[in-house]
Amino acid sequence: MSLLSVAAPLVKNGFSVKIIDQRADDNWKETLLKELKEKPLFLGVSSKTGKQIMNALEASKIAKENSSVPVVWGGVHPSLLPEETLRSENVDFVIIGEGEFPALKLAEAIKNNQSPENIEGLGYKKYGKVFYNPQKTFVNLDELPDIPYHLVNINDYIDNFSFASGKPGRNIAFYTSRGCPHRCGFCYNKEFNKRKWRGESAEKLVGRMKKMISDYGINAFEIEDDEFFVDMNRAKKVCELILKDKLNIEIFTTCRINYVDQRMDDELLKLCLKAGFKSLAFGVESGSPKIQELMSKDITNDQVFRTVKRLKDAGIGSKHYFILGTPTETIEDIYKTTDIIQKMKQIDNKIIIPECRIFTPYPGTELYAVAKVNGFKPPKKLEEWAFYDFKTVKMPWVTKKIRKIIENINYSIRYLEMESESSRKWYFRLGRIYGQTVNYRWKKHLLYFPEKSLIKSFLKIKRKIYG
Repeated sequence: MSLLSVAAPLVKNGFSVKIIDQRADDNWKETLLKELKEKPLFLGVSSKTGKQIMNALEASKIAKENSSVPVVWGGVHPSLLPEETLRSENVDFVIIGEGEFPALKLAEAIKNNQSPENIEGLGYKKYGKVFYNPQKTFVNLDELPDIPYHLVNINDYIDNFSFASGKPGRNIAFYTSRGCPHRCGFCYNKEFNKRKWRGESAEKLVGRMKKMISDYGINAFEIEDDEFFVDMNRAKKVCELILKDKLNIEIFTTCRINYVDQRMDDELLKLCLKAGFKSLAFGVESGSPKIQELMSKDITNDQVFRTVKRLKDAGIGSKHYFILGTPTETIEDIYKTTDIIQKMKQIDNKIIIPECRIFTPYPGTELYAVAKVNGFKPPKKLEEWAFYDFKTVKMPWVTKKIRKIIENINYSIRYLEMESESSRKWYFRLGRIYGQTVNYRWKKHLLYFPEKSLIKSFLKIKRKIYG
């Protein structure tokens, strides 16, 4: 969807744009080669840190080996490491930050055979050296052109169930704001968005929803903003407009623990539920006050418990994310996290807590510097970042015992404090019986045990019998 947003000003200004999605197009290589023969102004590639870089490099190499078309990289990774990205022989330009207007200005410069050197937010090479102009201003989201969904097969991006409730529906990812004013130490936002939040108006937001409903039959929106509820007045207005226009939709989006605890009264929660906000996602990250402070989370465990209870009472579902393996985190800190998870599930056993994410230091974050002080050695060139994730990168402070404990937490968390309702299906009954042992082990901190093979066997039997 980020490429569609970048394409919008180009389309509005008369440029022809072709979107190639390596995930959706099984023959993307042939498609790319065909487009390169048309001699486009440039090939634009978007990439995050990690495996996306591998795919982006593959496309860039095809362009370099089969054409003279300039290759332009954008996205979070090249924005945070523009100089390192530009050192790659497969990259000619880098767009730093928001891509809509640098991409337009670059296209105009190439078309008119003009120098792109003064374009804000653009990195380039000259005489074998790397230069880049930092982004100084952010776009006004209300002034952006309509997203050109006609450039893709929209059904490739529509899920057949609502992320908010799990019920059948037509669910699509949707963006209404950018940035976040908070200071979480593991997040790219402080560097990428300079802690500046900006949202489109409630009127434009709901207008776009209505168009998605009428044009594509959408009835569920997964709002993937970094933080939707920063402006409570806007959030309230969105709810009121949705109800006024009787959209009858479901919404899943992000929120913060301290927002619910301190800024959202019961009336606002009722309004959100009535408008379709069936479920909210939160980053709790840790139950250890020491690690919370290291992460600059600015929340407390008591706020977490109150939020879980208030959302339960309001009838709003919630999903809570945690991170393990942070620098300086001890086994005692990890058990403080399992304690808070278990207590949250005891307050409301219907909340969703996915497997804990394993901390991976990303460029531009405060914890990236902390990780380096604690022995982490980051990749030194673009190609090395392609193999960068928590499964392949071994953090020096994560001992073998800690890694085993984290692994067992993630394999057993789905059985923690399971619902007690009866079910005729044997594997639910067996799961609840096993869940009692999980509850006891979590309570007693008996998490260093060979759990993986047992659960794998159970799931294998279930799949074999029930599919």
